[in-house]
Amino acid sequence: MVKKLHFTLLLFILCFKGYAQNEPTDCINSIIVCGNTNLELNSNGVGTNDFALPGNFPPDCAFVESQSLWIKVNIVQSGTLAFTITPESTSAAEDYDFAVYGPNVACDALGTSIRCSSTNPPAAGVSTLTGLNDTETETSEGPGSEGNGFVRSIDALAGEEYYILIDNYSQNGGFDLEFTGTALLPDSPQNDSGTSTSLDLTECDIITDPNDGMTNFDLESNTAAILGTQINTIVTYHASEEDANLGNGALTSPYLSTQNNQTIYIRIENIITECFLVDTFLLITDPGPPIATPTPFIVCDTNDDGNDTNGFVSFLLSNKDSEILNGLNPTDYTLTYHLSQSDADAGTNIIDKTIPYTNISNPQTLFVRAQENTSLLCLSTTSFEIQVDPLPVANPSTLTQCDEYNDTTDGITLFNLNQSIDQITNGNNTNRTVTFFEDLTAANMGAPSIMNTDAYQNLTTNQQLFVRVTDDTNNCFRIVTLDLQVSITTANNASIAACDDDGIEDGFTEFDLTLANAQILSGINNANLSVAYYQNIDDALSETNLITIYTNTTSGTQGTDIVYARIEDNLNQCYGINQVALFVNPLPDIEELAEAFLCEGTNVTINSGLQSGTSNNFDYLWSPNGETTESISVSQEGTYAVSITNQITGCSKDRIVSVTSSSPATIIQPIEINDASDNNTVTIDVSGSGDYEYAIAFNDANIRTYQDSPVFTDVPPGFHTVYVRDKNGCGPEASQAISVVGFPKYFTPNGDGFHETWNVGGISSQVLGNSIIYIFDRSGKLLKQLVPSGNGWDGTYGGTLMPSSEYWYKVELSDGRVRKGSFSLIR
Repeated sequence: MVKKLHFTLLLFILCFKGYAQNEPTDCINSIIVCGNTNLELNSNGVGTNDFALPGNFPPDCAFVESQSLWIKVNIVQSGTLAFTITPESTSAAEDYDFAVYGPNVACDALGTSIRCSSTNPPAAGVSTLTGLNDTETETSEGPGSEGNGFVRSIDALAGEEYYILIDNYSQNGGFDLEFTGTALLPDSPQNDSGTSTSLDLTECDIITDPNDGMTNFDLESNTAAILGTQINTIVTYHASEEDANLGNGALTSPYLSTQNNQTIYIRIENIITECFLVDTFLLITDPGPPIATPTPFIVCDTNDDGNDTNGFVSFLLSNKDSEILNGLNPTDYTLTYHLSQSDADAGTNIIDKTIPYTNISNPQTLFVRAQENTSLLCLSTTSFEIQVDPLPVANPSTLTQCDEYNDTTDGITLFNLNQSIDQITNGNNTNRTVTFFEDLTAANMGAPSIMNTDAYQNLTTNQQLFVRVTDDTNNCFRIVTLDLQVSITTANNASIAACDDDGIEDGFTEFDLTLANAQILSGINNANLSVAYYQNIDDALSETNLITIYTNTTSGTQGTDIVYARIEDNLNQCYGINQVALFVNPLPDIEELAEAFLCEGTNVTINSGLQSGTSNNFDYLWSPNGETTESISVSQEGTYAVSITNQITGCSKDRIVSVTSSSPATIIQPIEINDASDNNTVTIDVSGSGDYEYAIAFNDANIRTYQDSPVFTDVPPGFHTVYVRDKNGCGPEASQAISVVGFPKYFTPNGDGFHETWNVGGISSQVLGNSIIYIFDRSGKLLKQLVPSGNGWDGTYGGTLMPSSEYWYKVELSDGRVRKGSFSLIR
């Protein structure tokens, strides 16, 4: 026969606490393996030392128990006893050892093992499987690397009994035990109730708390069905599979379940063979009808009792039946309502749910009892609250509007109904919805409502509307009236003028409209009036788009731009709607910034810079001296300001005049002249408070070009005059003659009247008059000696014309300077 069993060996205690005497780690507690047994057990260490007894010898393959399990097999039909132990773990390091004792020995006289294997798979290089088979010849192998994990099977005879010790040396988990020989083991008893008969027991939850899922069961009511016709068989009931496998902790009836749908384990044991079978059934606790916990029964306060604010109303409790039954057939259950849990449990003091019940507190808790009509023992209870929500505050109100729409005499105008909301709700608008209706029926139904609430045109003079105020948190509402009235009073039109003084002067400016309040309310004896401003009449009627500061839309408007003032009292009732005309006045047309220059020892006149208009139409105020004329004469430099104010509009503008003192220049001697070079320069240094410009008249020509810099470059040789003048016009102009020494680069003595001779420029008999000039040809021959008073060299030597060529000069200036160079004679 082939029989496969599953076992688990663990290193720590899982399931045997309190039952150590029955652990299968000892021979005396061996597990009996039968032909159809399915076991799942845990082992805990090695138990007691079975080999301490004199007649018991340890396995002869030399292994020591570390995590052991003893099983016992009885042979009912002769054949070979063979088996294979297969570790659950796939680790190559798994190491299971075993030893077989018998046949027909006692646990206190085991003798020596007749089969034994302690081969270590990793050391021997074999698989982790071990056991008995028909192909091996050895009866014992190991330890360590010796053997292959299998020894020879046993020729077992009917009636023989064997003990098998299995040890998990690697301690990594469970194993499967498969019997592969031809010998047969005895069959276990069976559960004769069959698959068609359910052993599950159901009882109503009537013990202690009816909602805890625990009640009493008669376990033995299943015994007869389980045994059927079997003899020599007993049935016990257990709370765990472990207890059932070991025969521990048998339960007795009446048994109080620990939870709903508790599993009970049945041990069916043959008292002759000790073979047993473990099966299960459920203990089902009927919690009673599966009713739902109802939501709170919430209604709004009513005036049915003459008071819609006291929180007491009538409830028809039967309206909750359907919700509580939650789909259950109402003919199968009886629902009753009670004032207390004890009344609901006992079914006493039932509230009549068919007539209205008035609450006695707010909120109030009621209790429900649901009982099955077919099983009066099974019942359920629940509870819920009845609650009365308050109605929102709503006051009857009046809204007064001015008749400024279309025909101002017909009593028909536009109302912003929203302006009445604060008065109706006392300002408590949080979580409130306010809806307006033209008749009471629509208000009660909630439709149709008035949609254009910000511009509602009344249908008749002194029309009455209905207002529904809803509390959004509970949907309770109250309906009140709103009377629409049309005012026939009015206030005063007004005007505001503003100067275009925003810094742009484009004809647009901001108006503070509140400046018109006094004009509008002038002559009206009512201290409760207030004024609000709007851009157009529609906004004023609907009280939308309120403005206080307004910029005109027409450039330079002179009453073209109109805004509207709404006057109303402290109850939001319209007194009148009037016009406010806007005027933008320009500032004086002046030149705002100017400069003036004051020559030393003189006065200068400065004025207001008025560009247009008549000077007599303006007022002037100068600072710092406080003069009030259009122009003033000043004798000191500084900054002068004048405020020019239009006498008609009052608009003013400021002008700033910067007065700067100036003076003619004084040339500081000597003038710095760097001459007798390729780039002659003249630098003029002056003193004075003016802003100066400079010029040179070359060779005393009457042509002057002024420049800001006092430095002149590339000045030609000759006799010149320098000039310095004040840009601001302060005179006289300063001048001085100068000479600049220089050497012409060439001359052309060809009779055309230009450059006929060569001489040094900038010297004369009066200027450097003692200077001597020498002229040489290419070979160094002296051709001519000149003096400053002479006419220069005419290009001849001894009356002979010298050819075109390069000639050299040496000049010994009378100030001690000596200059040498060359020039060209060009014919």
